[in-house]
Amino acid sequence: MCVGMVALPFTASLPLEPEETDARKPGLLVIRSAPMQRLLVLLRASATTSRSVLLVGPSGSGRNFLTHVLHAMSPRADKPLVEVSSLVPSLPEHWSDAAERAQDGTLLITDLERLDGYGQRDLLLLLTQLGQRPQSPSICATAQPELETAQRQGTFSRALYDRLAILRLDVPSLSERQEDLPELCRLLLHEHTLMHRPDRKPPELSDAALSLLQTHDWPGNVRELSNVLLRVVLWSTQDRIDVEQLLTILPQPPSKSELMVPIGTSLAEAERRLIVATLRSCDGNKQKAAAVLGITRRTLYQKLARYRLST
Repeated sequence: MCVGMVALPFTASLPLEPEETDARKPGLLVIRSAPMQRLLVLLRASATTSRSVLLVGPSGSGRNFLTHVLHAMSPRADKPLVEVSSLVPSLPEHWSDAAERAQDGTLLITDLERLDGYGQRDLLLLLTQLGQRPQSPSICATAQPELETAQRQGTFSRALYDRLAILRLDVPSLSERQEDLPELCRLLLHEHTLMHRPDRKPPELSDAALSLLQTHDWPGNVRELSNVLLRVVLWSTQDRIDVEQLLTILPQPPSKSELMVPIGTSLAEAERRLIVATLRSCDGNKQKAAAVLGITRRTLYQKLARYRLST
């Protein structure tokens, strides 16, 4: 399997005000999924230009984080990265001040789909003015998929969209990049422990606990995963987290009577997923899970051992 690696900048920003951030503090993330591999290739190619980049993806998918990656990959990595949120009511000087602070670095505009009509007008004017300058910041913006609907319905300026979406990149949801989840878990557990529990070593997830996380829908994407693992770091007292502990922390989704298994999945992997999902629906009760699966408790334990799901 092809594995991509990228130095990731761990940065803090204040979403309510333009904020200069330092994108030169790297971590290391291994990207295994095909969608993220493709996105990484496009990010690297986009970083070499000064054209506007728009990253579109669902809430919590890591759009803003990837803009920092884009900045760190670019020739502007040692220049300012100034972030402006579209959630803040704006004035013309709000945009011009942010552009001045960004200098010849990067101006990041977040939550673009939330920008009101006045903000769209002022931002379009600023972009026109910047295009006439010999030196200006590179423009990067992020938005949820609702932006496309707003643009088609006429509530978002087509002229502004075309200026910002010259290089449009789609950020996949966490459910589309399940292969990345184990490494994301390792990285997030390490980061949360370092920040909140520096007196202990990062907890590890058992194979069964990791399998349980891989069956979750993650409607909140990476942000939801990060919140769950923060609870693991803050609430757990053991170095190894098993299914029973995780079930007390992981949000319980609405009851489902179906398990979706993609075509091409091996029979063994399908059985493993069914066992994990059934255990979860039974709150970890193995006797109840065995009854639901139509097998004896002894057979269930044998399958748990075979798929390394013993806790």
